[in-house]
Amino acid sequence: MTGDKIDTDNIYVNEEGMFVSIRVNPKLYKKHIIMRAADDILHKEKNKIDVIVNGDPEVEIIVKFIPKEGRKSKEELLRIAYSFNSLLVTTFGKG
Repeated sequence: MTGDKIDTDNIYVNEEGMFVSIRVNPKLYKKHIIMRAADDILHKEKNKIDVIVNGDPEVEIIVKFIPKEGRKSKEELLRIAYSFNSLLVTTFGKG
């Protein structure tokens, strides 16, 4: 280990409950893995959320989930973010 700090806090929950965003390292997860995981979340949430994928594919990808039906609790938004992170891992394993 080089002493570099590992950033494990890749989730941001909007204080008003309007969205949750997840920072993804594109060197760890390829774009098609990120897109597949985002699509899986859309289906899992029965299209009750919108998703925005943005960022620099060489540095950092930001995936933002926005509830269609107004505000959500912090716990609900975190559940979506944790599900997305888990899907990244399982999708990565499938190739």
